[in-house]
Amino acid sequence: MKLASLFPILLIYFWVISFYSCVPNENSPEEYVIWKPALSFPKGLTYAKEINGKLYAAAESGIYSDATLWGINNYYDLSRFLPVEKVYRIPISEKLMATIKNGELILMPAGRPFEENALVIKMREFDPLFSSFGQVYFRYGDQIGIDQNGNVLVPYQAPIIFGETKYTPNFLWLKTAINNGKVEILEQKLIKEEFFDDWVSIWNFKVFENFMRVTIGNKTFDFDQSGNMEMRFEFYTKSVQVGNEIITFASEAMKSFPLMVYKSDLSGKNPELIGTYNASQLSQSDRSILGGFYHNISGINNTIILFEGASIYRLSMNDQAIRLTKLDNVGLEDTGITSVNLIFNSTVFVTSTCFRGREKCGAFYKPLDKFFTQKK
Repeated sequence: MKLASLFPILLIYFWVISFYSCVPNENSPEEYVIWKPALSFPKGLTYAKEINGKLYAAAESGIYSDATLWGINNYYDLSRFLPVEKVYRIPISEKLMATIKNGELILMPAGRPFEENALVIKMREFDPLFSSFGQVYFRYGDQIGIDQNGNVLVPYQAPIIFGETKYTPNFLWLKTAINNGKVEILEQKLIKEEFFDDWVSIWNFKVFENFMRVTIGNKTFDFDQSGNMEMRFEFYTKSVQVGNEIITFASEAMKSFPLMVYKSDLSGKNPELIGTYNASQLSQSDRSILGGFYHNISGINNTIILFEGASIYRLSMNDQAIRLTKLDNVGLEDTGITSVNLIFNSTVFVTSTCFRGREKCGAFYKPLDKFFTQKK
């Protein structure tokens, strides 16, 4: 056969091969996208939050507000208002900035970290029995809670009342407003309930849309927007908002069985038991991650996410079992993840601290549609 007559056949052959090589293979491995560093955050971050379409992030000593992933961000340095040893995380709010230092609670309008704008509250003037702020280590949640209305909640210790030992932490609740660039206190309340007969610690402190939830010892309490304290669970708990529900994992101790799962609406009230799981329905390693006292849980696109070290997990749950699946973390190796958030409905945003000398810290991001790729 002549070469000229072979040419059309060869052309058709190469066209067919090229066509089928471009057709996606349904059985091919999932495409993964590397986690990219957000270079506009040069400092380690303790957590982040989107509020009304704007990104806020907390560093060890300050706040980034209305931040972007790529540009130069506004950073408000709060070092002068912080203790030398910075162990708690600075609260994120679009209304206020707040710190505690040497027996003082310091409130400032958002974006105005200046002494002339600061309202300095000397705690002994509010409560002569005040002894100290009970430190809530930054990975346990908030030290200072600020809700969407600018209400402030701060735990503190006043261990002696009329010669009696006080075990449950006290709380200062404030209703605030901003007038003429100054923080004004509209209402104040000291909450001094006693629920324990031995020393206890705060294990979780989390601000939700309509309430604040605090786990103290093996009990969990909610504070509503009027500063009313109510015991919600007689268990150690870990809670997360998933869509329009609050999902709560509860147990007698941090990593014990049975593990109970509750759901409620966004008020947090009237929780409904939806599942109980024993050791045969949840692996010990998964139970350890879920039960750890660190604040390592979030809701992404109606899915519960947990994180530990540099790893991220998707939680799957039915009436038979709970399972954690490790997600792809290429680009996050050697980080210490402190929060995972969905921002702008399209991007998953991870924060990482420089705690204990970590060099790989700051912020990282990935498209939502690539986030749930399973780790290979």
